[in-house]
Amino acid sequence: MKTLNLTQEFSVPLAMLLRAREERYKHLDKFPELKNVSVVEEVKQDNNLHQVRHISIAESMPAVLASILPADADTLIETSDFHLDTNKHIFKVVPGGKGQPLFVIEGESEYRAKGEHSERSYVIQISSSAFLVSGVVEAAIAEIYSHSLEKDFTSIQNFITMLSENDAAN
Repeated sequence: MKTLNLTQEFSVPLAMLLRAREERYKHLDKFPELKNVSVVEEVKQDNNLHQVRHISIAESMPAVLASILPADADTLIETSDFHLDTNKHIFKVVPGGKGQPLFVIEGESEYRAKGEHSERSYVIQISSSAFLVSGVVEAAIAEIYSHSLEKDFTSIQNFITMLSENDAAN
């Protein structure tokens, strides 16, 4: 099992970070880096926002995965719950397809105020059932996921800028 720990700091108050986190998936056309993501289910009930997203990895799949994933597993399925009362996000990501998934990503992120700024922290565990090469698969997934979180950070930063400019204009 491979574990990722990551903290990202934002130069805006927590309320703005949370707004950007929630609203950017409503404007996917403005973010080419999110073109491979589609929200297939979203249910808001009480203090919980439940989402299922499909993430296409066909264009970015590393060779180590392409050779061992079934043909119909080039879409990842992310199931997540964002707890609005605690700002905790719990998620699980598995490849699509039938049978036991080759790998499972499970994680938790938390969004917090940090003075006048904010941050989000991640703890992510990646496990693989690949025979003999599970460590290689876990390391490859960790690298991809880490890069993806950096792209996500940039995406949120860009959306915060857009929201700030829009708020200033109104």
